[in-house]
Amino acid sequence: MKEGAKLIKRFEEAKERRNQNWWNHMRECYQYGAPQRETFFHYSPGQQKNNDIFDDTAVLGTERFASRLQSDMVPPWQQWSQIVLDSSVPEEIGEETVEFDGQQMTINEALELTTDIVFDYIHRSNFDTKIYESFVDLAVSTGNLTEEYDAEKDQLVFNALPLPQTYLEAGPDGSIETHWREHEIELEHVKRLWPRAEIDKELEQQITKNPNQKKTFVEGCIYVRPDEYRYVVIYKPKKKIILDESDESSAFISFRSSVTPSETYGRGRLMSVLPSIKTLNLMAEYELTSGAIAASGVWTSASDGLFNPYNVQIAPGIVIPVQSNDSRNPSLAALPMNFDFQFTQLKRDELQQTVNKALFANPIGDIDDPTRTLGEIMIRKQMDLQESGGFFARLFTELITKVMKRTVFLLGREGKIPNIRIGGGEYTLKHTSPLAKAMDLEDVDKLDQTIERLKMYDETGALLAGGIKVENIPNYVAKKIGLDPSLVRTQQERDELAQKAAEEQSRAQEMDAREREAGISAQEIENEFVRANNAN
Repeated sequence: MKEGAKLIKRFEEAKERRNQNWWNHMRECYQYGAPQRETFFHYSPGQQKNNDIFDDTAVLGTERFASRLQSDMVPPWQQWSQIVLDSSVPEEIGEETVEFDGQQMTINEALELTTDIVFDYIHRSNFDTKIYESFVDLAVSTGNLTEEYDAEKDQLVFNALPLPQTYLEAGPDGSIETHWREHEIELEHVKRLWPRAEIDKELEQQITKNPNQKKTFVEGCIYVRPDEYRYVVIYKPKKKIILDESDESSAFISFRSSVTPSETYGRGRLMSVLPSIKTLNLMAEYELTSGAIAASGVWTSASDGLFNPYNVQIAPGIVIPVQSNDSRNPSLAALPMNFDFQFTQLKRDELQQTVNKALFANPIGDIDDPTRTLGEIMIRKQMDLQESGGFFARLFTELITKVMKRTVFLLGREGKIPNIRIGGGEYTLKHTSPLAKAMDLEDVDKLDQTIERLKMYDETGALLAGGIKVENIPNYVAKKIGLDPSLVRTQQERDELAQKAAEEQSRAQEMDAREREAGISAQEIENEFVRANNAN
């Protein structure tokens, strides 16, 4: 069997696994929570996709969910991570001098400048627009990105892969290793998408004759071994490989918020509350139907051969000719209705709160409520962070760390920054997003509580100075709150400052001693002068 056919068979197996187990579940989540991004069925541009939505709580909640994740984890035009030395590396190593960009600076300063360059490229790219789309997919199941470097434009290029087009394979530890994507492409775009592709005569003729015709292509990024991936592009109608390359880093980045053991795809927040969303939508539909019936009514008429109900129009000011107006035997009568709008409204409010809570859409309640104090709002926000901590923990590993590793790899390969390897034992990441800072502030609060408690036992501070390394507190707090490293003194600077203070104290003590000696001499002269005067 040819290599292209083997890979297509492997792709079809991955596609079948997803479609058998996940297709219906994902489709329903998109239908009720993100209808505009649903592409499981064939559709035409501009097609209306929300005709079956009667309650938009989940739709608006999904948008807020994606916005909150972006603002809390990867806020636009902010640095949400720092490249730093690993904790296993001695602190003094960071103060050693190296040459970077033609200048002499410490390793810590070089890493700070490297971080600035990395985020300069990220902010100039389309990352901020594409990550929002991927967060919408994350609300359903799994977010998927690709990251490449465009040498011609000298910029990073991100692409949010629609979940319906993406098929994943997991490794033995449950991490996603191999990615497949199947999509239709206009033939005129093939060479632009894959400039290094080998186009045979048959495909070249099709591109020339029918450039607007769409054909199916399959992309695959296949895990081979650590730091080795095989990237292939297959022309599916002919099962022919048109691009086959090897790379040390995967261009595909997949991230999940919650994973069930032995499953490859994530289970998003929409999956968790899908029954509530469907019930809420059904109740809204019933309310609208019942409201329309209550407004226009449902009528019964006697079929006596004279009264024609099909010619009757129910509207204000209309006179309806009937056979009889006798209340005991009317020709036209209203059908009794029994629908409790108050009960359904209370139930809808309860379900809406459940959906909003799951999607982090309203974590601290209505801040415009005049009864809420600032303290209550802060406590609610802190509780929200504690409740959602487990949800965000996986994203730090599967999203931020992967994006930073891929960016450092691409820029290092292009010579924009030094070739460093994050996670190799020397360099690591310090997350500085608003969410990460909020978590770090809890550690700072614990330090504050410890210091205050020690002061309760010993007001002189001797117990505090003897039990805690007070000299290390400034650096610890600065790291936790993400202070610019250029504002923090190095160990050498602290030693020099301490030595200078000791020298100044020594000089001050010496001057005090001299002044005391001079004062004693002056007093002796004055006493002698007084004795001489008394003698005369």
